[in-house]
Parts: sequence; structure tokens; C-alpha cells
Amino acid sequence: MAASPAPVRAPTTTPPAREPAAPTRLRVPAMDLDAPVVPVGVAADGQMEVPGRISEIGWYRFGAAPGSPAGSAVLAGHVDDRVQGKGAFADLGALRPGDEVGVGTGDGVGTGNGVVTYRVREVRSFAKEALPVDDLFRETGPPRLVLVTCDGPFDRAARSYRDNLVVVADPVPGAR
Repeated sequence: MAASPAPVRAPTTTPPAREPAAPTRLRVPAMDLDAPVVPVGVAADGQMEVPGRISEIGWYRFGAAPGSPAGSAVLAGHVDDRVQGKGAFADLGALRPGDEVGVGTGDGVGTGNGVVTYRVREVRSFAKEALPVDDLFRETGPPRLVLVTCDGPFDRAARSYRDNLVVVADPVPGAR
């Protein structure tokens, strides 16, 4: 009598789920923006870090990644800098509901060679002290992309802008 082969798990028709890859680029046609995205964390003051190079956009690596099934993927960038000039998010306020935003993930998964596409739902300015941080950085609920930069008048004494501009975008159906 021949030995029977070792048991194997039955094949499935769907591949196992994998975590979305970190974002690598942000493309916003309405702003003529194509900028690199780098992972960032938390600064010494407890706020989200922002890249030192104003041509880069920071992705909050402790939150959701673009393409995640739930939560906010948060990206932040500069408006400008006295030395470096115009920042990647200088024209973020020009976005309007319906504009598309593409986040390149570099993993070849998504709706177009590793691009997760979102459609802008809301563009809104908040006083920094009124910024709804818990909502913007939520880890549950429907997936979304949140873009954040400075806004409003520049306070020379504080050396910062008074407000924050927030863009919220929802995944386009068919995106991962």
C-alpha cells in the first residue's frame, strides 16, 4: 500500500490580504503637484512631524496607509518657508470638491500601477486651536485621505500661520 500524500489546505480563489504599502508620491492634477511622500512620526511638541524639505509631503506612519480598509491616511506639507520658498502644499486651498488626488504606493497594487485614487469631498480652514485632531487622525470608520497644511495670516511673533487648511477625500470606487 502506497503512503498517502501529506494533507494540504484547499486552494482558495482569493489571495491572502496584505497590508497596504507606504505612500511614495502624491499627484494632484488640479494643483499641478507631483511630490514625494516620506514617512513621519510625532515631533517633540506632540504634533505630527512635517518634513524638513518643503518639497516633500509627510505621511503619518502611525495611522492608516492609503488604500487601508478603514481610518484616515494623513498627509501634511508646508505652504512655504522663508529660506526654501514655496512648499508642496502652497496651492492646496485651490482644490475643490470633485477634484481627484492620486497616492502612489509603489507596490503595483491599486487602480493604476500602485496608485490609490481619491476624490475631494471637503476643503476647510480651522483655527489651529480648533483643529478636530481626534476626527482627522481617526483609526476606524470609512477609509479616507486627509491633507493638512497651514492657512490664514502669518503670525510673525509666533513664527507660524494662525490656521490649518484641511482637505478630506474619499476613495474612488474600484480603488483598493
